[in-house]
Amino acid sequence: MPIDENKLTAEYRGLLGSIKFRMFSLFSMPIARFAGLRMEHINDEICATSIPGGWRSQNPFKTMYWAVQGMGAELATGAVPFAISRAMSEKLRMFVVGTEASFTKTAKGRITFTCDEVSSARNAIEKSMKSGESVECVLKSTGRDTSGDIVSEWIFKWNFRVLIE
Repeated sequence: MPIDENKLTAEYRGLLGSIKFRMFSLFSMPIARFAGLRMEHINDEICATSIPGGWRSQNPFKTMYWAVQGMGAELATGAVPFAISRAMSEKLRMFVVGTEASFTKTAKGRITFTCDEVSSARNAIEKSMKSGESVECVLKSTGRDTSGDIVSEWIFKWNFRVLIE
């Protein structure tokens, strides 16, 4: 069964809706909710999340803790596959099997993480749907501060497998 485009569009809207996303993050990702993680943009081509600086996300050095950045970066790569999983009748098993990060500038203020490769995730999911096998997909998320400077770059290796019954 293919991905239901109407359901997928509704899932995108739901993740962008502040109340629905707040409830989702409260029950599914309470630490991310506490830190102030937000969904900024999501569609078939790009996903962007953001997280504020401040006492909830800072380390002892008064910069954003690397793990907080990782939450925002991971969600930017994983939100579209999650929405796809909810828009199809089959079950999708998805998890991160590897990650890599580089930090280029002190992260202060609101940081926005953008993944513009999310169509690769859909291609991998569709490949798994056809083959019934696990498919790995590498997605990159770039974190930028309010001035547009890159503060960190993240690579997540996802493993997708559509469980065909």
